[in-house]
Amino acid sequence: MIPYHVLKKEIIYIAPIVSLWLISIIIINPLGNFPLNDDWAFGQTVKHLIEKGDYRPPGWTGNSLLTNALWGALFCIPTGFSFNALRISTLILSLLGVIGLYLLARELGKQQWLSAIAALTLCFSPIYYALSNTFMTDVPYTAITIFASICFVRNLKNDSNLAFLVGTIFAIAATLSRQSALSVPVAFAIASTLKNGVSFRNILRAATPFVCCVSVLLVFQQWLATTGRTPALYGTKFDNLYHALTNLKAIPIAKQVYIALLYLGWFLLPILLFVLGSIYKEKNTNKTASLIFSSSAMLIAGVFISMQVCEKIKILMPFFDTGNIIIESGIGPLILHDTYFLDLNKITALSAVFWTTVTVISLLGAALLITAIGLNILNWRQKLKRAKINDKEAAGVFLFLNAIIYLIPIFIIGYFDRYLMPAIPFLAAGIVNISPHTPQAATRTCRFASIVLLCAFSFFSICGTRDYLTWNKIRWDALNNLMATGDITPADIDGGFEFNGWHLYNPQYTKKPQKSWWWVERDTYRIGFGPMPNYTTTKEYSYRHWMPPHVGKIVVLKEKYHKNLD
Repeated sequence: MIPYHVLKKEIIYIAPIVSLWLISIIIINPLGNFPLNDDWAFGQTVKHLIEKGDYRPPGWTGNSLLTNALWGALFCIPTGFSFNALRISTLILSLLGVIGLYLLARELGKQQWLSAIAALTLCFSPIYYALSNTFMTDVPYTAITIFASICFVRNLKNDSNLAFLVGTIFAIAATLSRQSALSVPVAFAIASTLKNGVSFRNILRAATPFVCCVSVLLVFQQWLATTGRTPALYGTKFDNLYHALTNLKAIPIAKQVYIALLYLGWFLLPILLFVLGSIYKEKNTNKTASLIFSSSAMLIAGVFISMQVCEKIKILMPFFDTGNIIIESGIGPLILHDTYFLDLNKITALSAVFWTTVTVISLLGAALLITAIGLNILNWRQKLKRAKINDKEAAGVFLFLNAIIYLIPIFIIGYFDRYLMPAIPFLAAGIVNISPHTPQAATRTCRFASIVLLCAFSFFSICGTRDYLTWNKIRWDALNNLMATGDITPADIDGGFEFNGWHLYNPQYTKKPQKSWWWVERDTYRIGFGPMPNYTTTKEYSYRHWMPPHVGKIVVLKEKYHKNLD
């Protein structure tokens, strides 16, 4: 959407972002032909598509996934299926998403270096960075919605028909990645109507992207159903949402929102400090910003205390209720029998000082995030007294609504921490949108704090992701060595969630006593981080863990006696 001659001027800021990203990827070395987290199921879909020419996702799939499968397949065509190819496909979309957020901020008319800070905030956000090195759907989905949003913001600015068309295409692609992408056209429809006025023609045009996305999704779902391709878990989140809405009293929404605010406040703090520091220097807004921040801080503090007393949740982050990527030892998850079921041999946790610091900055970030949203609401309230809002205000409405509409369902049905990640770029862009025209007015303290936080977040993300990839590489080396002779098969091993899912997934599987629930047939052999009861260690592999520094190990265990429970 940005002309070539304009894009050339952006290279001076885009190039350093790309360079930092590439250097970090070289440091962590993400190569390794093995699945991570849930991406074994998505990998099976691509493998079947490449080798059989048929799109047939396994039952462990609840998202549309078609866009992801086609994108991953493109990278597997040259050399055949591999998780390395799939990981590269996600890394490329990850970088495009970061550049896309930079371009989105520029589309909002913001300065280049402020746009760069927003992009780096997303780039080295721990969850975004960690998931960029997998074939999970989160990052590709987020990147596509960012580019859809660039187009829709351009349309809100100048009514560009080309931007409208391309944005709709991106929105459809995002919807065929995850159904929750419908939040994008819904937010656009509302913002466009508020900008152009309520009339039949305006409403019809504003609703067109949403109608197109829903229509394509319904056709896709009908095709899945009529051809017997519908995964067993497809639609479960919608069912969960429906049942939750029929029993709202049982939903801990306040707790869900509180935890989300802490995570989002943590991830967005660099851009929040920078922008709100600029706003505070503006004479006509500093009193309002100070008042809202003071109220937000008191609210967060009050909720923090009440959550400890009433809900009895952990004081320090990360929270187990929503934990998946961020764990006490850094980046995860750790889905092996000893850590998941027996609570044994966990990787050394980061210190209480570290998590206390994270909790404090998360509380600060939550208060600042509420302040930013509050400033927007006050502005919208004043502007909506008129018949219409201008293009900048419409862009702000679109961006914040995009995040809020996406978040509401997951607050109701519950979520993992990674589910919050797609809201980050839209909240970041919405925060940037309220910055004054001369953000150099930000105090030196705020500017310095933002840069320091970006460096600290980058260090945590890079080291944590490197550690996560390293122990998984060692785990899969151990598993491949165990099966090398051919005498031992996957059916004899509990190698963890990803291993057994990749080799033995069965939607009709019935959990067996004393065995992991992840499709374990016989657990004659187990893989873990250390010893387990009734098992003897047959081989041990060491690796260097960076954060916290120590020598970790992966062990191969053999059952001492047969339990005869099959």
